[in-house]
Amino acid sequence: MLQIVVLRGGALGDIVLTLPVLQALRDFYPDSFVTLVAPYPQAILARYHTDRLLDLNSAKLLGLFRSDTSLPDESRECLRADLILSYLSDPDRMIEKKLTLSDATKFLRGPFKLDLESQPAVEQLAQPLAVLGITSIDPVPRLTASPRTRPMNRLAIHPGSGSRNKNWPLVHWAELLGELMPAFAEVLLISGEADREIFEAVRPLIPAMKLRVCANGSLWDLVSELSRATLFIGHDSGVTHVAAATGVTTVALFGPTDPTIWAPNGHHVTVITSPDRTMAGLSVETVLGKVAAIQR
Repeated sequence: MLQIVVLRGGALGDIVLTLPVLQALRDFYPDSFVTLVAPYPQAILARYHTDRLLDLNSAKLLGLFRSDTSLPDESRECLRADLILSYLSDPDRMIEKKLTLSDATKFLRGPFKLDLESQPAVEQLAQPLAVLGITSIDPVPRLTASPRTRPMNRLAIHPGSGSRNKNWPLVHWAELLGELMPAFAEVLLISGEADREIFEAVRPLIPAMKLRVCANGSLWDLVSELSRATLFIGHDSGVTHVAAATGVTTVALFGPTDPTIWAPNGHHVTVITSPDRTMAGLSVETVLGKVAAIQR
């Protein structure tokens, strides 16, 4: 059985964007055993795309990143592979040397930074696969709630992103919600650890009878909640990538970051970019117009 190891750092969105690569490897090598080494908890979103998950931040893997530290035998065996694909920064090739345990091991280096060229992130991540004969992949990440849930008349929003520069102003969210809420039975308000301030500001804008909160729960709970929405609106964030990967109709609001690279893929995704590249410059009227066009 072919042993494959994929090493991937990054936040929530980075892992979601890597799912098409993992799926392509499984499809191309159907009898393989795929191990993903990535940070927890976001790594768990790849559990249906892999056979084993290892936490990149585990103390047992410290030896990967230190020249004066060896990997424990147990970790070394878990990382022993015929094919290794690494997206980690490794300028001195220390990781490569530690994991290339025999001449039979094929080690592929993927891009560590994705903002160096204006090309969709998934396409950049897939570039190393070409040497294996994998020349095209499904560029749309896919996450399915288990058990499958039935969509309801729910608007899902994530007004945060982890960066104030990528957040739409509160006054814009207030106006948008005022226009959209009457058409929905429920509003799912999503918050992560870095979103507390904007979450607390948006929460009072939603009537208690319509409010459902998803805050700091498990990522698979988030997938399940998003799978029951009919529309999601959010910024350039990992949550937006998760939403798009569930298949929910997604509206992604972009300002300073490049949507050519970072926008989610799929025919169900509508990307709206601010004309002046600031979030304040993206009008409520523009967003409402796009939403109206989607719902026709």
